[in-house]
Amino acid sequence: MELNFTHRSFELLEGLEANNEKAWYTEHKNDFETYLRTPFAMVLEWATECLEDTDVPFRGSAKTMFRQHRDVRFSKDKSPYSTFVGGLLTPSGTKAEKEGVLYVQLNSSGGLLACGFYKFKAAELGQIRDRIVEEPDEFSQVLQDLEDAGLSLDEEDKLSSMPRGYQDYKDHIHGDYLKLKSFIVQTPLSRQAWLASEVVDRIVTLANGCVSLLEFGRDSAE
Repeated sequence: MELNFTHRSFELLEGLEANNEKAWYTEHKNDFETYLRTPFAMVLEWATECLEDTDVPFRGSAKTMFRQHRDVRFSKDKSPYSTFVGGLLTPSGTKAEKEGVLYVQLNSSGGLLACGFYKFKAAELGQIRDRIVEEPDEFSQVLQDLEDAGLSLDEEDKLSSMPRGYQDYKDHIHGDYLKLKSFIVQTPLSRQAWLASEVVDRIVTLANGCVSLLEFGRDSAE
């Protein structure tokens, strides 16, 4: 399937970065739909079809895309629009998902993919941390499976010290991972991935590479 991403798609994103204001966006809104948001929804739908009979039957569509308008009520940044296009694939096909997500972002330089569990709540963090402590071999296998797929857990969202209640596990074989607040992997996307319609293959490859991580996280909550 050919996707309607062109160099115009990236020109629009660059233009929004330079002119993040209502007048500019209103003038270019139709082009945003044609060259960005509509083909992006097609990416999610196409990926859904490709993942349907796999171990990660995640689903996405225009309904799981994020709005271009930003909610600025509680943000210091009052820019009215996101300068990227983003959306999710999830087991339920909705944005309300606790069983793992696959996030897709298109920005002016290309974008990124991320898969796993983002910003766990305290109770959910406790469950996965407890399982890491109690089943270190299982978590070692998760890390090995990720490594075999050329992936690794992102450590950007991480505490500087051991979390409360886990100080005694500082020397645990996976003690450093207990500091994580999100359990995700990320991989960058180039412009070419979109222009050559390679992005869906990249999504499917990432999802399949994260099977063990997703299963470990889901099983922790049972």
